[in-house]
Amino acid sequence: MGCRSGNNQVVPFDKDKESEDEFEGPIHDRSCRDVFCLFFFLAFWGGMGYIAYVSILNGQPARLIYGYDSYGNICGMKNEPIPNVTLSGLDMTSRKYVFFFNFLALSNPLEESKIICVQSCPNGTFITTSQLEDYAVEENITLCSYDVAVSDYSSASNGATADCPTLPLTSQISILNRCLPADFLTTAADTIGFIDPGIIKKIFSDIEKTWLEICYLCAISVGLSLFMVIIMRFFAAVIIYVTIIIFVVGSLAGTAFLWYTWYLADQELQDIPENERIAADEENVETLLIYAGVASGVTVILLLILLVMRRRITLVVALFSEAGKAIASLPFLLIQPIWTFLAVGVLAGYWLGVYLYLSTSGEPQLDTNTGFVEFVDDEMVDYFFWYHLFGLLWGAAFLWACQEITIAGAVAIWFFTRDKKKMPMFPILKSIGRVMRYHLGSVAFGSFLIALVQMARIVLGYIQSKLSGAENKILQFILKCLQCCLWCFEKFLKFINRNAYIEIAIYGHNFCKAAQKAFTVIVSNALRLAAINSVGDFCLFLGKVAVVCGTAVIGIEVFLKDVEDVHYVAIPIALACVFAFIVSHTFLSVYEMTIDTIFICFCEDCDMNDGIGRPYFMSKNLMSYVDNSSEALKATEMREREAKEMKKAEMAEN
Repeated sequence: MGCRSGNNQVVPFDKDKESEDEFEGPIHDRSCRDVFCLFFFLAFWGGMGYIAYVSILNGQPARLIYGYDSYGNICGMKNEPIPNVTLSGLDMTSRKYVFFFNFLALSNPLEESKIICVQSCPNGTFITTSQLEDYAVEENITLCSYDVAVSDYSSASNGATADCPTLPLTSQISILNRCLPADFLTTAADTIGFIDPGIIKKIFSDIEKTWLEICYLCAISVGLSLFMVIIMRFFAAVIIYVTIIIFVVGSLAGTAFLWYTWYLADQELQDIPENERIAADEENVETLLIYAGVASGVTVILLLILLVMRRRITLVVALFSEAGKAIASLPFLLIQPIWTFLAVGVLAGYWLGVYLYLSTSGEPQLDTNTGFVEFVDDEMVDYFFWYHLFGLLWGAAFLWACQEITIAGAVAIWFFTRDKKKMPMFPILKSIGRVMRYHLGSVAFGSFLIALVQMARIVLGYIQSKLSGAENKILQFILKCLQCCLWCFEKFLKFINRNAYIEIAIYGHNFCKAAQKAFTVIVSNALRLAAINSVGDFCLFLGKVAVVCGTAVIGIEVFLKDVEDVHYVAIPIALACVFAFIVSHTFLSVYEMTIDTIFICFCEDCDMNDGIGRPYFMSKNLMSYVDNSSEALKATEMREREAKEMKKAEMAEN
C-alpha cells in the first residue's frame, strides 16, 4: 500500500500521479482533540478542590497524628472548649502522650477505655493506687483523670473507664505518641510467630548504622541503570540469542532426561516377573511416559514457534538497536520519568494531606452513657472518600500517560527525520508542547478508562474483604473470577492505550480513532508483537535483574564488607536492591516505550511507502524486514549515490 500526503492527511497513493507534498513525520497542522473529556477532567478536579476545601475547613489531622483524649483534647496542643463537655478545652502543651486505661482499645474498637494525655508514659510497675499517688508526687506524672486530685488517688476507683487505670499497670513506651506496654513489640512478634522478639529493633539499628552506604548504593544503581540502557543497544542480540539457545538446549535436555528416566524405569519393571509386579511400579512407568510425551510435544511446539518466529526475533534485535540510537540522539528522554515521579509525588502528597483532613472532619458529640466525646463523620464523608480515591487513580494515570505520549512524540520525530544529523530543534519540548496544546483531552480520556477499571478492582477487593468470613464459597469464587478478569482487562487497556498514544503522537487523531488504528496495526502484526512482548520484555527484565544483582554485589563486597556491628547485612542490601529495581524499571520503561514507538512507526512507514517510488523513513537495518527489502535497499543506495554526486557537483560549481 502506498500513500501521498496532502494537507498533512494520509490518502491512497496513485502511482501514476506525482505529488509535491509528502508525509514528513508527525503532522504539524493539528486541532484540539477530545475537548469534552478535558473539560470533564477539569470539572472533576474542581470537585476535588471542593472536597479539599471542605476537609481543610472541618478537619483536624492533629487528632490523628498526636492523638486525643476522651474529652476531645488533642495531646501536646492548646484546645478549644467543646460545648457541654466539662474537661474539654484544656491546655495539653506539656501532655504530649496518649495514655489508655485499657490499651487493648487501641486495636479493638469494641474494648472500652478512658483515654487521657500524660506528661510521659509510665515507667515502672504499679499494683495499687497508692503507688500511682507516690509516682505522681515524685515524678509529677499523673495517670488518673484530670478531675481527680493527686491526694485522692489512694481512694479512687480503678478500671477501664474509672478514675484511675486498670491495675496492675506495667512499664510502657511511646510509639507514635501512644503509650503501649514495653513488651508490646515482643508480644506482637510472638503473635506473628516467625519473628524473633528482638529482630525489629535490630533491623532499625542496622538501617541507622548503614544509611549512608544505602544512599551510596542507590546512587550507584542509577549509574548502573544508565549503563544498562547503553549496553542494551549493543548487547541485546547477544542476550536474546544466548537466552534462546539456553532455552532450546534446556528443553531438549529436559525432554531427553525424562525419556531416559522412563527407559530405566521400564527396564527395571521388565526385569520383575509379572506375578511379582505391584501396581505402584506400573503406574510410575506410565506416569513417566506421560511426562516424557507431554514434554516432547511441548518442546516440538516451542521449536516450531521459534522456527516460525526466527525472522521476527531478529526484528526485535534490530528494534533494540534502533531504540539505543534514538535514546543516544534524545538523551533527555531518560529524565522524563524524574519529572513524572516528582509530579506523582506531589499528587500523592496532596492526596494524603487532604485525606488526613477528610478522615478527621467529624463533629464532636458527647456520649451520655460514658461521658466521653466521640467524633461522628458526616454521611457525605464516605462518598467524598471514594471520589477522592478515584481522583488519585485518575491523576496518576493521567501523569503516566503524559509521559508515554511525550516519549512517543519525540521518538516519532526522530524516526521520521530522514537525515538524523539534521534533527529538528528541541524535539522533546516540541512533543510536550503538542501534548499540552492539542491532546490533553485524549490523555484524560485514556487515563479515565484505566482509572475506572482500577477503581472497579478496588471496590471488588473491598467487597471481598467484607465477605471474607462468609460461608458462601460460590460468591467468593465469582468475585475472584471477576477480579482476575478486571486485572486482565486493565492490562489489555494499558496495552491499547500505549499504542493509541503513539498514533496520536504521529497523526494527531482523537483517542477513539487512534485506539482503532492502533488495534488494526496490532492485529495486522500480531506475530511481530508477540516476539517483541515475549523476547523483548524478557530481555528488559534481565536488564533489571542485572542492575539489582550488580547493586547487591557492590554493596556486599565494597560498602558493607567492613561495617561493624551490623546484625543483618541483608536488610540494607534489600533496601538498596528495591530502589535499584525501581530505578532500573523506570529507565528501561523509557527504552520499552521507545521500542514500541519505533515499531509502530515502522509499521506505518511500511503502509505509507514502498521504498522505491516513495522512500522509506526507516534505517537500512530495519529495511531488511520489509517484504521488498532487496528492491528498497537498492533504491535507497541509488538515491544516496545520486545525492553524493549532486553534492560533489555543487561543490565543484562553487
